Amino acid sequence: MVFETLSGQLSVVVTLAFGVLLIVLYPLIHKENRYFAWFSFIMGVVVLILLIWFTFGNEVIRNQILKYGLH
Repeated sequence: MVFETLSGQLSVVVTLAFGVLLIVLYPLIHKENRYFAWFSFIMGVVVLILLIWFTFGNEVIRNQILKYGLH
């Protein structure tokens, strides 16, 4: 039970970090290749939207977050 919760939390953190990294790298990549920079930015936004959708779209997870918070 503890391992499942830990792996779930780690997968959320890794996905969140990956999405934010794609968005943060936008200004650095924009200097080299404008199209790849926009692709990176859009994919970062898509990753974050999918993470929020999968997390809050699941009724069980949403109720757990609303009841116990994000700890």
